[in-house]
Amino acid sequence: MKLHAAEEMSRCGAAIRDPAQIRACGKQVEAQLADFAQTVKAGSHTELAMVYRLRDMLLSQRAYLTAMTDYTAHGGKSRGSALYTDLTGGTKPFGQLPDTFAFAFDETESPLIQELWFEDGTCRTAWRAPRPIPEDDDFFENVWRSYRETGNID
Repeated sequence: MKLHAAEEMSRCGAAIRDPAQIRACGKQVEAQLADFAQTVKAGSHTELAMVYRLRDMLLSQRAYLTAMTDYTAHGGKSRGSALYTDLTGGTKPFGQLPDTFAFAFDETESPLIQELWFEDGTCRTAWRAPRPIPEDDDFFENVWRSYRETGNID
C-alpha cells in the first residue's frame, strides 16, 4: 500500500500536474484515510511503526493534494517548478509532445499566500496578503555585536 501511495502521488502531484488527476488522487487518499483502521493492520511492533509511517504519508498527501486542488480552483496556472496541464487555454512547447504538456503560465503572480490547516478532520485553505517584512535588524550578528559592546544594557 505504501508503494502504491507513493507511485500515485508521483503520478499526479509531481512536476507535471493534471488538475483532474489531482482531484481524483485526492479523493482516493481521502478514501484510504477513511478506511485506514479497517484496512491496515499491524502484526508486530515493527509493523506498527510502518503503519504510522503510512498514515503520516497519507495525511501529508492529503494536505498537498488539497493545496494543489485549491490552487487550481483559484485560477492557478503553471509557475515555478510545477507545470499544470491546461487543455483549454494552454499550449505545448513542442507539437510532438502529448497533450499532458499543454500549459499556460501564471502571468498574474498574485501576491496572495495560500495557507492550509487541519481542522475537524478536514484540510482547510485560505488566501491572505503577505505580512510586511519587519524593519528590525535583530539578526544574530547585530545582537551579538551589541552584546559584546554594551552588554545589551540601554
